[in-house]
Amino acid sequence: MNHRMVAEFTALVAAQAPLIIEGTSPLADGPLCVYWQHSKTLWPRRRRELDELCSEMIGNDSSDRIQQIVTIASDLLIGEFLTRVAGAVLTACDRRRRLPRGEPIARNVLTVHQQCRASVLRLLLHSTCFPADQLAELDRLRRRVERWTDVLLGPLVAHYGNELADFAFDPRRARDFGEEQSLARFGSTARPAWSFLLAGLRSAFPSPPGPTSANDPTLPILRSILALFPDDAFHPEGPIQSLQQTRVARASEHSEGPLDTPDHSTQRLRHDFASPTRRAPPRSQRRTRE
Repeated sequence: MNHRMVAEFTALVAAQAPLIIEGTSPLADGPLCVYWQHSKTLWPRRRRELDELCSEMIGNDSSDRIQQIVTIASDLLIGEFLTRVAGAVLTACDRRRRLPRGEPIARNVLTVHQQCRASVLRLLLHSTCFPADQLAELDRLRRRVERWTDVLLGPLVAHYGNELADFAFDPRRARDFGEEQSLARFGSTARPAWSFLLAGLRSAFPSPPGPTSANDPTLPILRSILALFPDDAFHPEGPIQSLQQTRVARASEHSEGPLDTPDHSTQRLRHDFASPTRRAPPRSQRRTRE
């Protein structure tokens, strides 16, 4: 799992959250279902692997087993970073539209991650066979995840309501961060604010050596969240555009009627996960989710 990639994607979702929250159409069922299915499968499986490895530990255990434990525990912590920020965005969408679509899924996945977090905390508190320096590094990662989660959630809590504070580690700290950040900082990825944010993230979550594997288990989760962005959130060339540009375009659509939207490459990528045939989940999945 590429920690830097997940951290940067999480920051992008937080910074561009209004593009989803203030969208004019309901959240697509297809990407929501993909997000829920992969999250409820991946994180409990990783938690079981962690618990099994910890239960089998003995004194002077092999370095390979210790590294496996560190890797899984770190992945669970970084995964919770994404889960909390994405969950707050889905909840804000539901509250704004008054439709219970994304929030039940968001809170379900958060509950799953809280159970995973409990396993990591047990490792930090009760492991007697684990090297102290490895435990210290894992604990520093935990604290970085907590602080950065509250930093990114702060503006969302301040702008969209205290209900989103449930997704913060420290709701009071998140509110303080939100009050300190100006509206220009919130909802903008313009330089220099976005550059400073990325620099801080890259320092806190260094990238592992080597390229990201195409089999990275978090990729379906990231793609499903990307597919939730509405079509008008993207430039014709593909990249996500600014909130200001999107608001202007939406205002003109409301006053003059809908405009034709060309089929761009980024939109085609998103529609792999949210095409007309996939926006509504299969009936079996729909019954499962209910």
